[in-house]
Amino acid sequence: MTPPPACPTLAGPFGPEAGGGVNRAGSRFRHFSFFIFHFALPMFLALCLLCTASVHAQTVKKKRNPLPATAALTGPPKLFGGKPAPPTKAEIIKPLETPAAAYQDNIVGRLIRKLSVETAYGPLITLPILESSKDMGAAYGVMPIMAIRNKTDRTVKAVLAPSINYNRNLGATLAWRYYIFPNEKRLIVMRAAMSQHVEKDFLFSYFAPDFWSSRLRLHAEARDGITGKPSFYGFGPDSSKSAKANYSLHRRGEEIGVETRLIKNLYADLTHSYYVQSVSRGPVAGVPQLADTFPAAFTPAAGDNNFVVHRLALLYDDTDHPFLPKVGTYASLSGAFSSKAFLSDYSYSLYTAEIKQYYNYKEEGHFVTAIHYLLQEQKGETLPFYAMPQLGESTGLRMAGEGRFTDRGRFVVNIEERMTISRLPFMDFISEIEVAPFLDVGTVFPELSKMRFRDLKWGPGVAMRLLIRPQVVATLDFAFGSEGTNAIIKIGYPF
Repeated sequence: MTPPPACPTLAGPFGPEAGGGVNRAGSRFRHFSFFIFHFALPMFLALCLLCTASVHAQTVKKKRNPLPATAALTGPPKLFGGKPAPPTKAEIIKPLETPAAAYQDNIVGRLIRKLSVETAYGPLITLPILESSKDMGAAYGVMPIMAIRNKTDRTVKAVLAPSINYNRNLGATLAWRYYIFPNEKRLIVMRAAMSQHVEKDFLFSYFAPDFWSSRLRLHAEARDGITGKPSFYGFGPDSSKSAKANYSLHRRGEEIGVETRLIKNLYADLTHSYYVQSVSRGPVAGVPQLADTFPAAFTPAAGDNNFVVHRLALLYDDTDHPFLPKVGTYASLSGAFSSKAFLSDYSYSLYTAEIKQYYNYKEEGHFVTAIHYLLQEQKGETLPFYAMPQLGESTGLRMAGEGRFTDRGRFVVNIEERMTISRLPFMDFISEIEVAPFLDVGTVFPELSKMRFRDLKWGPGVAMRLLIRPQVVATLDFAFGSEGTNAIIKIGYPF
């Protein structure tokens, strides 16, 4: 599984949509049948073709390392036709394993060491914060990062990253972040942040892909936060940038999910979530308020709304790493369901098909083509706008602001060419510097049959990334297009 450190939740921006308010059994059956024959089946067939093409492509011939003397007598293993056998996934990712000392030092590593200070707990380095958000404007500050070592084997068991920064809309913001690495694939995140105006964020998340050997995978999250970043522009792909209206989104609740293995790489997922959400006045100066510009949208969203959602999913995952994948396929087909009978304020359903493909050029790990497809459609009652599918900065279209497009369905394709230009040892980790040109394509629609090619939004760009294995990636994305330009600084891959 390859979820980002902050996974989209079932009742968040990816959550419920507006519908017709019909809940009769016949209507549900028609919706389900439409989903199966016009949505799920075509996506499943496309997935089969994609996986078949990927397996074929990954068998390209490449130079092999010299064989040991015992193997030289028989030569390299052969496939039918006399071609050398392709390397296994373990061989592809072998260069990324510890010890990091196997890599040569370079000028970047020497510069980082000059900026770091060794403490009793581990190395400490202080980095500047310089960012410019399309929604919030410029921010600047400092972030000290400390790697905390295990006293017995001296490996890094956690990273502590407090920060202070200033933004003219939020004032000063104090933040505390604590990342714990129980092993190379498990991750615990604790985060607390508070600004002078509006924003706060308290988060605890836990992810264990090996919770019970490889048979059971667990992910859980609890949070309480307010963000003043998003804006609402109206409904549909033709909504105008000039209609932008700022608001603050309040969100608190929990999510827990369990995945059980059915057969090799195939899992069944059951996820429960409960969130309370509401909106209030936004903090961004010079931008109209939601309550003034869209009073009809503000009124149902202003009070506390309860979202109790249960998602069932069938997913395939043979990627090499949950956070920093280099090779493999992740695909899921899911349905999320909410009912007033389970104390939710709305009855609705959300159907999602998603594919992530990572193709490793020449199987050397330096060039990785990453492709992401996502298609969503919702049925059910009319919901607050923030709970409908949205397309924007964090939801598939990086050139746009947060929440730029809103409707009852969403289609997204993202393509990146992730090029590793440097690998070096850093704080007993393996770090990589990566450049990734990308293209985001997406749209929203009122129903699947009304999705139009001419409504697609195209957003090219380039990303600079620092990967610190085994679990962390810091990214700086520059995107541009019809929505203008945008610069994004965040932790985690977009997909």
